[in-house]
Amino acid sequence: MRLGVGGALLLGAGGVLAYQSSGYELPVAAREALYALSPKEYLVVQAVASRMLRADEPVEGQAAYPSPEELGVASSIDVFVARLDDANRRDLRRLLHVVEHLLPLGAGYASRFTRLSGSEQDRVLEAMETSPVGLLRGAFNALKALCAMGFFSHPLTWGPLGYDGPMVARPPAGWVETARLSRERAS
Repeated sequence: MRLGVGGALLLGAGGVLAYQSSGYELPVAAREALYALSPKEYLVVQAVASRMLRADEPVEGQAAYPSPEELGVASSIDVFVARLDDANRRDLRRLLHVVEHLLPLGAGYASRFTRLSGSEQDRVLEAMETSPVGLLRGAFNALKALCAMGFFSHPLTWGPLGYDGPMVARPPAGWVETARLSRERAS
């Protein structure tokens, strides 16, 4: 009897692990371009960044910011994570799994973070930001800082701020104009 219960628990745990790691598909080129994150972790970062960095309502006469997806914020974060030491990389990757699977449960959702609607994702992130648990608030701030770093390191975000980038290795037309022309050519 004990062997049967133990075997059933192991089989159940294996099923949960298989479920948690399935359904995270990236195009082959995107998957092969990853440095440190798994496709699952990349998609969690992409979802978090899209909620934290979503555009406000456009203001008349003010330049619009590109989306996190247009700028490749998740890819920038992946490159950054690859440069972390092993312990910090492991901790960040674990945090992404907590965001994906545990925090939605704490906010009352029986689904993965990446499968929630935008407003539901906002509620999960808000619960993390305002949590009475300091570790969760600190983790939220770390994710916010990573997203901001990935976003504002791109020259296309500098124009609306009135900044044209560093003087080091500056293109003749400036960083903002060079990035804008490059973006137009790609469209």
